Amino acid sequence: MLALICRDDVFTLLTLMYRNIPTNLIIGFLGTGKTTTILHLLSQAPAGQRWAVLVNEFGHIGVDGDLIQTEAGDHAEVFVEEVAGGCLCCVGSTGMQVGLNRLIHSAKPDRILIEPTGLGHPAQLIQQLTGPMYGEVIDLRATIGLVDARMLSDSRYTSHPNFQDQLHLADVLIGNKLDGYSDADRDAFYSLVEAQNSSKKAAVMVAHGGLKQAYLDAPRLERTALFPEAHAFKANTQHHDHHQEHKPSCGDWNRIEGAADGFYTASWTLPADALFDPGCMRQIMVMSSVVRMKGYLPSSHGQLRINATPGEWSEEALEQQVKPRIEMISTDPLDWRVIERKLRDCVENAC
Repeated sequence: MLALICRDDVFTLLTLMYRNIPTNLIIGFLGTGKTTTILHLLSQAPAGQRWAVLVNEFGHIGVDGDLIQTEAGDHAEVFVEEVAGGCLCCVGSTGMQVGLNRLIHSAKPDRILIEPTGLGHPAQLIQQLTGPMYGEVIDLRATIGLVDARMLSDSRYTSHPNFQDQLHLADVLIGNKLDGYSDADRDAFYSLVEAQNSSKKAAVMVAHGGLKQAYLDAPRLERTALFPEAHAFKANTQHHDHHQEHKPSCGDWNRIEGAADGFYTASWTLPADALFDPGCMRQIMVMSSVVRMKGYLPSSHGQLRINATPGEWSEEALEQQVKPRIEMISTDPLDWRVIERKLRDCVENAC
């Protein structure tokens, strides 16, 4: 009873202190460039405004929060809250409530951008943000849905209920990574837009997440999810396994595993004194069913940010050092101990 009273008091206080904060969901399946798009939007924030970002990771060791905080710091007064190892979209998500409440209190933001995990089902999150708890605090505007048109021929994505509902619930549909599209990819995006039964306020293709801020203020349309039960069921059946393996090479390794919605994940915190070979890391993805890899790796060339999907590999040098870590997502259940041994084989130095 005490917890319930305290929770009610928190939401009463939010309602009294904050009203109608413009808020947008930035949604999209794995590897569509949600974080890059958010960084581009933050670069357009009006001078003097405080923008806040709530970012969710499917894996248990967050990656994107540090990137947003570091990269956006020069453009705007940005506040970031990260919720890892869960889903903001799950009914009654405590992580979502705590993270959002803390972000509102600390940032007192002029706008909030929310990035759910690529495997998230946005319907429940929309329902919560427009319900009694946040309905007067949050002014939920257009939901921005991102797709990578190069993946539209992959049934692992297009047949997934969460992918289909992300498309259906988006008010603005963005074909991101245009710079890598072929003519067939462009045609696939146009066909996707035409096939949507729900009307869209806009549908455009952009490169490098280059979305104009004006799209954020498009109105949100009321929509009903096509598969409202899909994520609610599968999230309740997810399991998380925690493993720590201590071996004498380059300090301690920590691995955390999880699974939900037909995908499997492992996240590692890595020893800071290990120097990794990025080419070796790339081979792990090529030779397995890993469909997403991202993180921060120390190397002989300095610390690198790794960001990869099938057929696309990006590594970027970082000026500011962050804690080394890596996250992988697979469509098949993998023996992550074997993957970790391959990771260890990618260490170049004898430390």
